[in-house]
Amino acid sequence: MGKKPRQISEKQIKIIAVVIVVVIILVVLLWGMTPGKINDVSEILKNTEKFDTKELNVIGIVAGWKLSSKNFSLVDTKNNELAINITHSKAFPENFGNNQTVVVIGIFRSELNLIESQNIQIGCPSKY
Repeated sequence: MGKKPRQISEKQIKIIAVVIVVVIILVVLLWGMTPGKINDVSEILKNTEKFDTKELNVIGIVAGWKLSSKNFSLVDTKNNELAINITHSKAFPENFGNNQTVVVIGIFRSELNLIESQNIQIGCPSKY
């Protein structure tokens, strides 16, 4: 004689449904927060045609920035001879300065070796 299959109560079905909905909402929210691939300056300069006119997240070290300037260079984190010019028309983040590792988000213009920056993120390099 076999055991009688256990019936799932209506309460258990509701709990399972709520858990599934919460998981789906969390996945959607986290998906939207993912910044996308973060490229090194060297990656961009090796494939300028591939990245031309694309929105990019590029990590590098700030160089040549002056307080009154909207322009600076983003130097590769591994090869300080490689750099991309950056123009940033918005306010700079607090504590922004030379020799800082940052992620620049913007549109790459290969013919100018330039990123038109829309956002600059400052933080611990280990987060990138």
